[in-house]
Amino acid sequence: MEPSIVFHIGTFPIHQPVFWTWVIMALLSIASFILTRNLQKIPRGAQHFLEVAINWVESLITVDIGSARKVFVPLILMTALYVGVANMIGVIPGAYSPTEDLSTTLALALLIYVLGHVASIVKKGFRTWLKGFFEPYFIMLPLNIAGEVSEFISHSFRLYGNIFGGGILLGVIYMMAPYIVPVPLMAWFGIAMGIIQTAVFTLLASVYIQNKLS
Repeated sequence: MEPSIVFHIGTFPIHQPVFWTWVIMALLSIASFILTRNLQKIPRGAQHFLEVAINWVESLITVDIGSARKVFVPLILMTALYVGVANMIGVIPGAYSPTEDLSTTLALALLIYVLGHVASIVKKGFRTWLKGFFEPYFIMLPLNIAGEVSEFISHSFRLYGNIFGGGILLGVIYMMAPYIVPVPLMAWFGIAMGIIQTAVFTLLASVYIQNKLS
């Protein structure tokens, strides 16, 4: 389904995925400012949850990529936060999940894909990185390229398909049994599904970067 146009900037249309991405960026920016403006050595309140999230990403990076590569923590954490909010914001009446649009998930997967290859070039050097496409034999070049493309496509389509399909499924269930399955319960399903898909996308992003650096 084609996302609707929210408004225009001059003659340029702003569609729902872009508009709600801006909303999520604003929310995350405000939340980041509030949560980090008064950090304490001994965490209290919301700082506990912030440090738990950062520790989880650091442990993920250490296991999948290596302790010396914690430079990827901001990238993975940013991806997890955006994808998490984008997945779950759709449970709010009138809101729209940007990850229900393929262009959003393609952009996210492309970001991970490009940065993974850039990190690989920085670590190995351009010639060694390029040589990897011809391993173990020169004739494997087409298959290696196909594998790279399929990795990028599967990463984006997995998130898009689950969020978009889940939204359709919940809508159908509600139309068939609006009183048997109340709205709060459906919202819970939407949140749980959003959290699961966020974890899957984040874990795969970490693994894909690790594969580029190995």
